Amino acid sequence: MLSEPWKRKLIYLTPSGALSKVTRPTSLGAEIVVLGRKLYQSKTMNPSYLWLQKIQGEVRTDELMSDHTSLRIGGPADVFILPKDIADLQTILKNKGTAPLFFLGEGTNLLARDSGIRGIVVSLKEGFKTVSRPLFYKSIDGKEKAVIKVQAGVKLSYLAKYAARYSLTGIEHLVGIPGSLGGAWTMNAGAEGVDIGQVTRSITRLTTRGEIEKLKRDQLIFNYRKTQFPAGHGLLIEGEIELEKGDAVEIQNTMDEHLAKRSSRQPLTVPNSGSVFKNPEGDTAGRLIESAGLKGKTIGSAGVSIKHANFIVNKGGAKATDVLKLIRLIKEEVKEKTGVELELELVVAGE
Repeated sequence: MLSEPWKRKLIYLTPSGALSKVTRPTSLGAEIVVLGRKLYQSKTMNPSYLWLQKIQGEVRTDELMSDHTSLRIGGPADVFILPKDIADLQTILKNKGTAPLFFLGEGTNLLARDSGIRGIVVSLKEGFKTVSRPLFYKSIDGKEKAVIKVQAGVKLSYLAKYAARYSLTGIEHLVGIPGSLGGAWTMNAGAEGVDIGQVTRSITRLTTRGEIEKLKRDQLIFNYRKTQFPAGHGLLIEGEIELEKGDAVEIQNTMDEHLAKRSSRQPLTVPNSGSVFKNPEGDTAGRLIESAGLKGKTIGSAGVSIKHANFIVNKGGAKATDVLKLIRLIKEEVKEKTGVELELELVVAGE
């Protein structure tokens, strides 16, 4: 449900789908024009809120974030939009007013609070899933390479398998990483010393003014689990990756090895957080947490995985508050016993 600052009005669709006008008492004491599906309006939204009718994709209200996160935790988002295309995104940016926006990928490495997320949550996982055919060329040093254009809603693991079909090497180590390209570019996702930034040629973003801006490689700084973008804000919508021609058998073997390793070392069969903390230089968060005696530690229905100590699992009905208490305990215990201050990789969203 919406919190107190977000006073609600209901907009209903008449059985015939026709325009209808209804007067309904609200905290704001305003008449409500009925047009379209059931919607909510708040003080911080565009007053009419009817601009949502322009969205070609799907619009939902009070959508539980637990249905969209790998931890299966999270209260309702006020408005949840699955945009169909860039035009939908431009409509959102133009009309949202002062309402906060939260852009959602696959919901991995994300903890949504129990009270949910105020404002508008935008997910690209339905409308931005196009991957181009590789464009092959020969580099100056004679190597055969290819450029693939990929949209932000494409899963990273799918892209790795797609590249393997064309015997392209460079991202096979990333095959088991959950999440979409949008999130991968934002946090420079990686594994085994390989990250998405190493093969990224360009990233295109939609600015807050609704303009399309292409960022070249030399404008981006890829750090450990964080990408620095040029000044300004925007939504990542697509990018280009550059890969080399490799040996198909070797590429497939590498992917098989990494998938088997992940399956044996990570709690992939239960709702989980993904990596909770960043690895400190020269060590791993998982080893430090285990050395502090916290493997298997549980608060409420949230527990430190017995397979991998840097993962928190939902044992059934866990709350965000359980996870946050567990994170606080882990940080305190690791600091006390090892002297290392763990840095959170998990994104916490909501109020």
